[in-house]
Amino acid sequence: MTRDKRKPTIEDVLELSGIELLHPGGFDITRRIGEIVEMKGKKVLDVSCGRGILPAYYAKNFGARIVGVDLSPEMIRSSVARAKREGVESQTEFKVANSLDLPFEDCSFDLAVNECAVGLTPDPQKCLDEMARVTKPGGYVVIHESTWLKEMGQPEKADIARRLGTVPYTLAEWKGMMASAGLTDLWAEDWSAPENAAKIRPDRKVKNANDLFSLWEMLSSILPRLIFKYGITSIGHIYESMGKVYPLYLNGTLGYFLLRGQKP
Repeated sequence: MTRDKRKPTIEDVLELSGIELLHPGGFDITRRIGEIVEMKGKKVLDVSCGRGILPAYYAKNFGARIVGVDLSPEMIRSSVARAKREGVESQTEFKVANSLDLPFEDCSFDLAVNECAVGLTPDPQKCLDEMARVTKPGGYVVIHESTWLKEMGQPEKADIARRLGTVPYTLAEWKGMMASAGLTDLWAEDWSAPENAAKIRPDRKVKNANDLFSLWEMLSSILPRLIFKYGITSIGHIYESMGKVYPLYLNGTLGYFLLRGQKP
């Protein structure tokens, strides 16, 4: 995916906001991951861990030992601070690392998880290859990602990916990449229902793109940061992007899937 760095993506805005935003399904899908892999007490690698909200959830709710990695030093600092605040410092460890070149030996973890960030990478296949490499035989690799449910022309798909900041694939393509990473017993669960899209933030229901942020959040932090980094014209572009992308999740063009594969 090529992008114009002068035009922010929706993912850029979510990061600039500094607000805890989740994926479709919210904590429900995160809890579901812990259930389908029997996470209790296991050593887990969380790839692209962001601000540490999900590693803290795994540690508190499943008693797992979590190593979180992210390319951003700022995200890692936030993750360490969150772990301290939530009392899970002894169960967590965080490192700056590239998901395409994980700094771990083969077969180091009971399972590897990536929540909605494989499509953000420049090489999703390499990311899945790395996750599978560091997982022990018999362990699982689990992801959830935006997924095309209806056909669109390639130019339209490319435009949506540029606006999102992440690349959706069809379910067959996601499964194909997991199989190419050497994973077997592939399993998928559909989380495309509109009520799951409404759970993207833990503190409010999101019925449409305008519900993502409050007016105060927009005026006090998001718009000033957006203008400072990308210029005044970025505001119109991002509103246009939200108006194009979010309805696709509501009308069944874009969906959301949880996928699991096992390392033989």
